Amino acid sequence: MTIRVLITGFGPYGNTTINPSLAVVKLLQKNECLDRVNYYVDGAEIIAKQASCEFNTCIEETIAYIHELNPDAVIMLGEYPGRSMVTIERVAINYNDSTRYGCADNKGYAPQGEKTATYGPDAYLSTLPLRRIVKDLRSNGIPADISGDAGTLMCNHIMYGILNYIKHNAKSDYRGILAGFVHLPALPETAALDENLGMPSMTAELSCQAVKCIVASLVETKKNGGKDIDEPIKSRLLV
Repeated sequence: MTIRVLITGFGPYGNTTINPSLAVVKLLQKNECLDRVNYYVDGAEIIAKQASCEFNTCIEETIAYIHELNPDAVIMLGEYPGRSMVTIERVAINYNDSTRYGCADNKGYAPQGEKTATYGPDAYLSTLPLRRIVKDLRSNGIPADISGDAGTLMCNHIMYGILNYIKHNAKSDYRGILAGFVHLPALPETAALDENLGMPSMTAELSCQAVKCIVASLVETKKNGGKDIDEPIKSRLLV
């Protein structure tokens, strides 16, 4: 049985003029002019979409994609400049603080201390198999780790919003959807800028390979009853 996986990525945002998550979406689409292309790995169909870099739009857009595509899993991508690894986020919190990073969204909106969902719980855990994903990425030569939380920018916002929607607002058909967020390192062309010298980076091609590996991990998890592996995964991150 083939699973369908929705991948979303952001465009330029904050201090990033070239977002690696959109670069991956375009590689999966294979053509910048195409809005949807089905990409297949063994046991999975991948559909890549761009999410708007706007707090008041990105969640609703992604929900619309869920309605259109009826995926089995949603993997949301974004950039975390300064990290040297692909990081799989464990927790999304019901709190937005864009001003601490000194950036606003593409509409100029910079929330400070605002909730994503007024009556939602304080946090949601990712429903992706985090330990299996990181183990598989490392086994394929891709540096990866589990991150404690997704921060307080739009990456956290969209992760929380989609997990909240799946939990409370979606049709019963959608409640089994796996969902979570993956941060990618900056692209080499970003790290090559004078103001960013020394910043870790990863090519779009390797980040795209990482996403395909993550999808393969989801397929393997489904084959094994939908549960994550139990073995501990050593971490180098403090968050």
